[in-house]
Amino acid sequence: MKFIFRNITLFLLVSLVISCNGQVKKEKLSYKVEKVSEANKVPVPVNGFSNGFIDKDGTLWFTSNGGGAYHYNGKTFKHYTEKNGLSSNRVFSIVSDQKKNLWFGTQNGLTKYDRKQFSHIPLPYRDTLNGWYPVLSPNAAHSLATDKNDNLWIGTAGGGAYKYDGENFTPYLVEIGRKQKDSLYHNWIPFIRKDNKNNMWFASMTGGGVSRYDGKEFSHFLIKDGLSNNFARTIYCDNVGNIWIGFNGNRNSGLTVYDGNTFKSYSLDDGLCNQRVRAIYEDKNGNLWLGADLANLCVFDGKIFSEFNYNKQTFSDVLFILGDLEDNIWFGGKNGIWKFDGKMLTEITTNE
Repeated sequence: MKFIFRNITLFLLVSLVISCNGQVKKEKLSYKVEKVSEANKVPVPVNGFSNGFIDKDGTLWFTSNGGGAYHYNGKTFKHYTEKNGLSSNRVFSIVSDQKKNLWFGTQNGLTKYDRKQFSHIPLPYRDTLNGWYPVLSPNAAHSLATDKNDNLWIGTAGGGAYKYDGENFTPYLVEIGRKQKDSLYHNWIPFIRKDNKNNMWFASMTGGGVSRYDGKEFSHFLIKDGLSNNFARTIYCDNVGNIWIGFNGNRNSGLTVYDGNTFKSYSLDDGLCNQRVRAIYEDKNGNLWLGADLANLCVFDGKIFSEFNYNKQTFSDVLFILGDLEDNIWFGGKNGIWKFDGKMLTEITTNE
């Protein structure tokens, strides 16, 4: 599709008024999609890729920590950046709602894409001038998920979580975990997952363990309840409903599974390839794929953990793993993106 664009100068005065229930008076900025670069392969961004998503039509989206977002139709990539309407080129997460809108979680809040134009939706503003946030920001949307009612759940980098119904933000999980040096919590939620019973699960990287929301109330799980660590990084629900939890590598953590009644943990002593589990995916054969930063991609067949090896090549710093509509496995992160069809591995990106 070809677009004709004129230079537009926007003067904006944004006034945010936050009430105690999280309602925000905000300005939503909309952008039509400008000319989009297209290529058969894309070079790996400086900081690599951060996440992946299978769209409803089977095409794929990939996000990056500084290079914007990429749409792949199986043949070519289209590259979207701030110039095209993203609220930031640092994009951490992506999800689709029931109306087929795409939502991007970025360093500068939310970006909504209705397949025609982008709209910026800032999170309820939180002050970051107290010096606690050298890297994280409670105004950044690090994780996204939708619930059965099509509400958008947002995990922030230091401000807990929000439920967004399209009009209002309702805050949750603000004061859990470990208090920081300023005596405040600054709860960082890097991952949210809906399970097959429509419960919402939240990982906390500031000592809050994992939390489950059943639509009425929250349940919280910590080491004392059976977790191997209170610093949770990722969550996955397998095809029989087990909840798998990956951690940041502290203590003897690595991988914990919850069957609805009891927890079981796997450590390096059990053969786990690495403690820093960042991505989890179950393939059609029931194998569990485990991505890790600072370590190699691992596969667990239920008994044995093995590093994934393809023609003597291993794959490190894998931050996301997903399966497409044809059961191909896609994985990527700092070093690029690969597609595995069960026999052949194809590198989708280039380092040139």
